[in-house]
Amino acid sequence: MGTKSQFFRAFVEGQTISDGRTVTAEMIDQAVETFNAETYTPGINIEHIAGFSPEPPFNRYGDVIATKAQTDTLTIDGTATPRRALYLQVDAHDQLVKVAENGQKPFPSVELTGDYAGTGKVGLVGLAFTDNPASIGTEKLKFSRRAPGTVFSTAAEGVELKFAAKPGDGSGVAEALTNGFAKLAAMFSSKEPDKPKQEEPKPANDNAFDAAAFTVQLGQTIAPIIAAAVKPANDGLSALQADFAALKGKLEETPEGGTNYSRPLATGGGTQHVTDC
Repeated sequence: MGTKSQFFRAFVEGQTISDGRTVTAEMIDQAVETFNAETYTPGINIEHIAGFSPEPPFNRYGDVIATKAQTDTLTIDGTATPRRALYLQVDAHDQLVKVAENGQKPFPSVELTGDYAGTGKVGLVGLAFTDNPASIGTEKLKFSRRAPGTVFSTAAEGVELKFAAKPGDGSGVAEALTNGFAKLAAMFSSKEPDKPKQEEPKPANDNAFDAAAFTVQLGQTIAPIIAAAVKPANDGLSALQADFAALKGKLEETPEGGTNYSRPLATGGGTQHVTDC
């Protein structure tokens, strides 16, 4: 979807300048009666050059989405004259919006067919924007025949395309007021202060080695286990040391020769000593 325009006057009834043809009020009303955007959507181009490429400048500039007819009072040759007028509403692509904003191609030029879809009535089949106003008369139209059965009408008066505000752009008065009150209410509304975010615990670093902590842990847990494991061996060693000390003391008290006693002298059965050994 593009940008929807407000209704603008595309042309009015009266005599054409180029070939003297007359566009009647009935033809304008028929163009409105036969229009149905769902059945056929007239496209928009520049200078009636039908697009042969999707690339600018000969691509499609938008679509005609609605028509209406009304009677306007125009000043023609100094006289206020009522004339039937055709009004159009378009859905403009960004290209056409820029063209309108820059004041270029301000004159709408409608493309009409005299036998729309075999109905025998006039129908709208296209719309162009051009730089060529009517040669005379500011309120008259310029028509020229380009193809059998098709009439091109260029308005003598340039139109200013005004586009409806897009939702959310804040350009509408009601939307601006709504946004303003919303901001004002937000300024005076009580709001709980944001709670500080709790930092998540950092994962343990398995690669870091704390020697002091390791020593404490060793003394509290590992050392008692080692001490309990070696206690039997220590106790046995202490017993061996005690036995060895006792044996050593006993040996130190034993005289040289290997015994601590002497054999009595042999008497030989008498009183005379025979041996002395």
